[in-house]
Amino acid sequence: MQIAIVGLGVAGNGSLKALIDFKNQYPKQPLTIDIYDESTSLGNGFPYQEDDHKLVMNSYAKDLSIEADNPNDLLDWLSYHHKEYCNPGAFIPRAMYGDYLKDRMKHYLDNDHVHIHYQRIQDIQVVDQTGDHITGIQEKNCYYQLQTADGHWQNTIYNVVFLNIGHPPYADHYHLMGHSGYIHDPYPVKEKLAAIHPNKKIGIIGSGLTGLDVMRYLQYHYANQLARSITFFTRSTPFSSVKQGPYDGYIQATFNMDWIKNQQSAHNGYIPLDNILETFMEDMAVNKVDVKRVIDRYGSGAITEIRQELAHYDRDLHIFQIYTGIVTPYLPYIYMGMSVLDRNIYKQEYMPIFEHFRSQMTHEALEDIMQWYDEGKVTFHSKLADIKPCSDGGFELIFENGSSKHVDILVNAAGFESQLLPATQQDVFIKNMVNREIFTPALDGGVLVTWPQGQVISQRYGTLDNLLLSGRWIMTTQYGNNNAQMSFAFGQQVAKQFLDRQVKAYK
Repeated sequence: MQIAIVGLGVAGNGSLKALIDFKNQYPKQPLTIDIYDESTSLGNGFPYQEDDHKLVMNSYAKDLSIEADNPNDLLDWLSYHHKEYCNPGAFIPRAMYGDYLKDRMKHYLDNDHVHIHYQRIQDIQVVDQTGDHITGIQEKNCYYQLQTADGHWQNTIYNVVFLNIGHPPYADHYHLMGHSGYIHDPYPVKEKLAAIHPNKKIGIIGSGLTGLDVMRYLQYHYANQLARSITFFTRSTPFSSVKQGPYDGYIQATFNMDWIKNQQSAHNGYIPLDNILETFMEDMAVNKVDVKRVIDRYGSGAITEIRQELAHYDRDLHIFQIYTGIVTPYLPYIYMGMSVLDRNIYKQEYMPIFEHFRSQMTHEALEDIMQWYDEGKVTFHSKLADIKPCSDGGFELIFENGSSKHVDILVNAAGFESQLLPATQQDVFIKNMVNREIFTPALDGGVLVTWPQGQVISQRYGTLDNLLLSGRWIMTTQYGNNNAQMSFAFGQQVAKQFLDRQVKAYK
């Protein structure tokens, strides 16, 4: 069996581990794994590449083990390699987490059945077993041929391809790419942001986690050198909520796979939104959390709310935050279990506020921001409407009331491009997948796949059983996947499901 893994980040690690574990269990099964990734540092993935150590994980060390059988695996690794970070409540540097991933995956990469190609894949074509092109839906099995960035089509015909292609490109909402002074993708920050002249007027588009990374790097790297404040430019109020810390008490959380299966069994395969909301409110009542008060007090992300969260402990907020983390692994199953109309109601009426409390920011990072704000080193401007490049250099940022601000340097931290067609302008692989009608746009962005198998659904070929996609490109199907553990687990899951199908086919 010829297997290709395209991209060896966190999800790719999960797939590789599942494949090698299978081979060890069934040593007589013929299996060859080709890994394609242009990075010479395999196994850590883009978010955890070598970078400034001020860029930290947004989850506690105790929650980041990739070993399902040992939730303390990362802590064990830290106790040996970085004792100063061996604390269940520590936020370790992202590059350090990348080192952990590489270390834990090293022996899988050293396996005799694994072959590494340090090349980027730019195209895939659907073929039959002999390598002849397939032009549409047919009864016989589909196979895959890969083209590397040098234009060479690989000779190997693959039975299955695991696409772990990472996150989409950063969105260019204001069509600024190519203009001098515009930094479209700020990572790695120690390369992209290290040569900015501190006398320049600097602005950051967006104030999410990427925006915090950028601001903290600039303030620390250019400490006492910046001639003026750095400005966050946002469309709305700037922040989500402040992560309150670990919690050791009991929290009632009814949502689990048994609950999901029981709901689907009782409702013709669906999970009614009303039942989801009722169960959530029952859990909050058992946990003695006043949800309305939490939303009213902390639901906008305004600076006054952030100050309140930093200065005063709030039990209800704390439990609500922890609860969102407990249910996160089940979110894709709950979300995909809803009917289309219920899902739409959830997206419009409930998702924004739920995500506000689920997408938390570290206490340390927001303390920094508030301190710099009080010192006049950070400013905020909301209700951003448009950005125009100026003919004499710099950028004019225009607000809803018609006023404007000028900056010399503009750093993009506005998030990823979720739509396939705009992404084709930045990513040649995405361009080719769209052009070949292998990738089909999902309703709310990203790529259409089956759930929970992760099989690509093609408008031309139908469901491609053995072309498996993971990562941010399936974020509107695998809702809630914004952490390393879920990515690794899903990489394992799709590989195990593929292997189960093969075993059944041979019986």
